[in-house]
Amino acid sequence: MLFDPDDRSEVELHGRGYVLLRERDVHAVAAERVEPDATGLYL
Repeated sequence: MLFDPDDRSEVELHGRGYVLLRERDVHAVAAERVEPDATGLYL
């Protein structure tokens, strides 16, 4: 995932760390596999 580090918040919940982002602050999402007929993902 590609995002500006200044546009995030970090929280810990039950011992696990999470990064919170607004949907509009995510610039790109990497996928392991893309379907052959896929045109892309929209957030």
